[in-house]
Amino acid sequence: MIENSASNAPVPAAAPPAAIRAGFQVAQATPVELGGAWGDGWRCDRAVLVPSEDRARATWTARMMDRVRPAGVSVARPLRSTDGRYAVGGWTARAFLSGHRAPRFDETAASALRFNEALDEAMQGAGRPAFLDMAARLAAPGTAPGELSETELFAVAEAAAWADDPTDLLMPVMDLTVVPRDDVAAAMEKATGLMLLRDEVSSTDQLVHGDALGCTVYDGYADPAIVDFVPAWRPAAWSVALLVVDAVAWANAEDGLLDRWAHLPEFDQLLLRAVMFRLFAHAAVPGTLAQSWPGLSRVSDVIAARVGGVRRAAPSTDGADGQTTGAAHETGQTVQ
Repeated sequence: MIENSASNAPVPAAAPPAAIRAGFQVAQATPVELGGAWGDGWRCDRAVLVPSEDRARATWTARMMDRVRPAGVSVARPLRSTDGRYAVGGWTARAFLSGHRAPRFDETAASALRFNEALDEAMQGAGRPAFLDMAARLAAPGTAPGELSETELFAVAEAAAWADDPTDLLMPVMDLTVVPRDDVAAAMEKATGLMLLRDEVSSTDQLVHGDALGCTVYDGYADPAIVDFVPAWRPAAWSVALLVVDAVAWANAEDGLLDRWAHLPEFDQLLLRAVMFRLFAHAAVPGTLAQSWPGLSRVSDVIAARVGGVRRAAPSTDGADGQTTGAAHETGQTVQ
């Protein structure tokens, strides 16, 4: 995730200890911190060691990164430890690829779609992994909302954007005893208004990248490189909708980016849910940055006007005679 959209920068994980470096065969390397694109990982010579909150999730994700083969996109391949494991002592490793984040938004969107296509092939018809079902996770006996990791809280916010009743997911993880900041209260208010614009999305869910903008780097004319993978179970175009919302909100992308990808199936409805996700995350994830609010607020208004305008202009049938109304009805014009 790009920094302005997330919470206050957490205290970086300590560098991987010597035993972990030895386990991934880079014992003599001096760790160098890389930052967000690499999941707050540390470069150790040819490898990047990344702290992991959940061993099962990290192992599953590494296996998918090992199997996926997107056309025209490089992928940071996972590295196994000396005993064959993907995760050791709270750490995973992947091969280092040179590059930096860049405002190449359309190229990143195209690479995300190719990555998602390759993910779907790699899944070979398998269903959604259990760890992505946040409703079941919250309902599980012994689950204390206060024990959820930041990764899980973002997943709750994403699930809420798609839920019939977002409060079922959000209320258990929000501290209702604290008076919210003005921007947090405004985020919930805007999200509630956007709910009224939602229509059903019929596109098929599959495994997709949940943060392509934050995890793609570039090195000159080389292929874009995806160096981390945030799994989500949504329509293929979800990755692009998220990228567009994040880029317009926090990376100075022009509003025209919304139009350039409007050909994707049900894109406006995906944009709507993507911005709701970011609004819910702004409210529900502790430590979100107040300075990230203006960009998020603006893109929320842009998408609300876009989707609301399309809905008002859409033709509909009114009455037994089946005459078409819509924009003409709104403006008081006579329907011929």
